[in-house]
Amino acid sequence: MSAKRPLALAFLMVILVSWLFPQTLAEVAQKERERRAQLKGKKAVVITNADLSKLKKKPALETPAGPPAPEAEPIVAPEMKLPDQVGPSEPPAAEASPAPEPAAPDLKTLQERLDKAQEYVELLTLKMGALWQQFYSQEDMTTKDAVQQSIAETYIKLQKAQEEEIQARRDLERHLGEQRKKSGSSVWIR
Repeated sequence: MSAKRPLALAFLMVILVSWLFPQTLAEVAQKERERRAQLKGKKAVVITNADLSKLKKKPALETPAGPPAPEAEPIVAPEMKLPDQVGPSEPPAAEASPAPEPAAPDLKTLQERLDKAQEYVELLTLKMGALWQQFYSQEDMTTKDAVQQSIAETYIKLQKAQEEEIQARRDLERHLGEQRKKSGSSVWIR
């Protein structure tokens, strides 16, 4: 009796569905004729293998380039004077006052830095997944080598981004800890 119960329930569900969605074969055919009539004036695009071979392959996911590295000022050596060229001594240039320490970043800046680092790590992780998928779907070894090179480069970027994320998280936690210390403890111990 227990084997008949699931069969009866399945049959009952089929009947209920047919009552809820009563669509006859004639109605389905009519809708298909209307759809084809709408497409009659439109031209179909046929893509051949020759068309596909002309296309330039693009990466599945492109990550934005990081900020440009700051250019260092070239170090210029002071002019050397030979003993016969020594003239009156020049007064030493006034020493530059030490640069003021940069202000500690605020909570909002640290949080934005952490959010950007986390987003960049997520993008690189997605790119790595797409590259591995592309690698395993390729059959040609020359394209596999190119994809493998991209995987290696992306992996290095991912490691650096993860380190940056960890550093940003530490800076944020350090800042929050300093704020707690400054505000003082509100818990009194007896």
